[in-house]
Amino acid sequence: MSTTSRVEDFAATIVPLNRPEDYVREIGKLWDEAQRRFLSIGRYLRHAIQANRGEFEAKILPQLPFGRAVAYQLREVAEAVEVGRFREDELPRSYSAAYYLTLVPEQHIPLARSRGLVRPQAARSEIMRFLAEIKPADTPAAKRRGDLLKRREILLRQIARIRKEIADIEKELGPEPVVIEGQSEAID
Repeated sequence: MSTTSRVEDFAATIVPLNRPEDYVREIGKLWDEAQRRFLSIGRYLRHAIQANRGEFEAKILPQLPFGRAVAYQLREVAEAVEVGRFREDELPRSYSAAYYLTLVPEQHIPLARSRGLVRPQAARSEIMRFLAEIKPADTPAAKRRGDLLKRREILLRQIARIRKEIADIEKELGPEPVVIEGQSEAID
């Protein structure tokens, strides 16, 4: 067994505690660690896309333990921190709540802050209610944009499936045989 596995096993060991506040402290500590890991995953996803232009959808995304939607949400949260829209320590602890916070338009962030939505304990449902409250009335242009975004998402999924299928076929076919054309002379 590797050292890493033993360390992970030890870290995952549950130790009986005596007081309720000890459980609260330990669970809170683990939840904070989970939040930092979600942000790190989002950062890795952003770097993976940049480092693997055109191949992320076909070669990386299908092998991840979560789907496109979660990958997108984690990337958006990481980007919001990297560009300075939000500080890491003020993000909601749930990656999905943090993602919904990134949907708040820039001009409404001060209002979201004043309502206490930019904090680790913010719930996704609170942020969703806020987003519904500030949502502009549906206009033909907004509806068209929504339709185009949905269509783009469908096409991106189709492209990813096709790329994966092509990669599977190429893997099964194996490398192309090398053919050398030209003339040669016999050596005595």
